[in-house]
Amino acid sequence: MGAVRVIKAPNESKPKVLETRLWAGKINDFAHYSCMMRFLWWLIAVLTAVPSAQAQWNIFAENLPPAGSWATYAIGRTDLNPPEQPSEIKLSVAEAGNVNGQPYVWLTVEPVRWLGSSNKAPLHFLVPKDIDRERASKLLQTSAEIVFSDPVKGSWYMLPEDVASLSQTAGYSTESSLVAEKIPKEKVKLGGKTYSCYRLKMDSVTVIDPPFVNKQTITMQGTVWRDDSTPFGVVQVKWIEQTIKGDKANGKQEKIIYLLNHGFDKTPATPFERGERYTIFRLLFNR
Repeated sequence: MGAVRVIKAPNESKPKVLETRLWAGKINDFAHYSCMMRFLWWLIAVLTAVPSAQAQWNIFAENLPPAGSWATYAIGRTDLNPPEQPSEIKLSVAEAGNVNGQPYVWLTVEPVRWLGSSNKAPLHFLVPKDIDRERASKLLQTSAEIVFSDPVKGSWYMLPEDVASLSQTAGYSTESSLVAEKIPKEKVKLGGKTYSCYRLKMDSVTVIDPPFVNKQTITMQGTVWRDDSTPFGVVQVKWIEQTIKGDKANGKQEKIIYLLNHGFDKTPATPFERGERYTIFRLLFNR
């Protein structure tokens, strides 16, 4: 009897392995895409709050008062029924020494949230002592350093290259202007005091346009009442704010800032920790 020839069944495992690998690759690509989209949506959510805040702080940064000066302001919405209880912020100026041979100061705004933080804390901007309106209109870009003194998660700071990197990733750009109105001074009464103010027209347009996500445009239009006898010059601000996502415009919000009190503190400012340098991972996982 001749030798028996054994015929093996075709190896069906290889196509299945290949198919499995292809699906694994697709799943991995989808997971990567999904993660990227979540990051971009998170980035938009974080940066959407920045334009309003920056436009508010810009108006305080020009022609800063001497170190030791401070002022408190109320801020809130005026278009809600019942009316919103305004929150209170404090601005102050402290000496910071020289940077590249030029005198600098710390402009502090507190308490505020910053870049999606879960806690409110002092936010410090290291700016030229003689900062003018043009540079003040781009406060984030003008600052030599920005420090957020988070009392829970710890302090952290940003340098100009960090601001530039974050702005580039998010497609973030902003333009703002303050133009004096050619009208007589107005009397503004606040807290039993009367201020003689000149008015300025405020306009601000901020664009957030990251890849793969609809562009957002935030517009702010309003009026600033200034009296240079006060530390930061600002007595009152009223404006209308609107966000446009793609081709859809959200409802307009009416907001106000007004002066509560101001003074001068001769006591040297308490030093604050700079903490760790900014990273995108810190914003993602340690807010």
